[in-house]
Amino acid sequence: MREIGLEQPHAADRLALCRLVTAAAVVRTVWHMPPGEFFTEHSDLLDRARGRPERRAMPAGVYEGLRVTAVLSTTAWALGVDHPAVKLCANVSFGVLQKRVVDFHPELWTYNSHLNAFLALLSVTEARAAEDDEFASTTLAALQSSFACVYLQSGLAKLIGSGPSWLRGGTTRAAWGELGTPLGKRLATSDPWIAALASAGTVAFEFGFAPALVLAWRRRALAGLASVLFHGTVKATMDISFWHLAWFAGPLFSVPDSVTAGIARHLRSTTRRSRRRAWAVAAGAALSLATRSIKWRKVVARAGH
Repeated sequence: MREIGLEQPHAADRLALCRLVTAAAVVRTVWHMPPGEFFTEHSDLLDRARGRPERRAMPAGVYEGLRVTAVLSTTAWALGVDHPAVKLCANVSFGVLQKRVVDFHPELWTYNSHLNAFLALLSVTEARAAEDDEFASTTLAALQSSFACVYLQSGLAKLIGSGPSWLRGGTTRAAWGELGTPLGKRLATSDPWIAALASAGTVAFEFGFAPALVLAWRRRALAGLASVLFHGTVKATMDISFWHLAWFAGPLFSVPDSVTAGIARHLRSTTRRSRRRAWAVAAGAALSLATRSIKWRKVVARAGH
């Protein structure tokens, strides 16, 4: 366990790579969130339909301002702006946006809350991690543990929600038939044992990921590759993308140390050279997001007429 918690090689380099991946994932998530008008126009309708008292909707302008703030601050952070105010803006704006999306309906929940955890942890630890190898290793181990716990939580949810019957494959066949790609729909009409095998394999992978990672620590690159393969299979058969988790398999586990070190050196040198331009790049991204929102408003206005 000491090797995992305190002695991981190139831990600071992996954290630098995780910083870039986390920022990219946050920006992509915010970019694809529903526009502010969607919440303004439909929240009252859903409140009435579910018999709940109407809530005061967040003004569309405030919501879009939070999106711009999240993109602006997170992009600046990724490009090397380490001012505490920038980190605070990134974490608060993204956290409020995530909560807003989930609060839209009581049956909604988020699959990507690990992005909030990763953003917060890296924001407060990376500076010290760059100077302290043991601290960097501990921080990296925390991210790796969070990654593994996502699978454990998913496995528990399946068994708690459906019990052992989940292993018989009925849920998997239904998902293939209703949500599946052409390949998934073919699997839905194939022999039932295929769905049962896929279901059992899924639960075995989710429960076995963390123990296998610890027991075969020096082969952890294989765990990352297995994660990518698992999510690739889900995407290929069900068209369900867990990109926001799969993106981290490489920097956390699978990218070779030599490659990680090279990428980290390049990122640091680029960051030093581009720090003065970081706000310009971030502002460009935010302006693009604002333009996208304005275009959406025009589409809605034309549809209303």
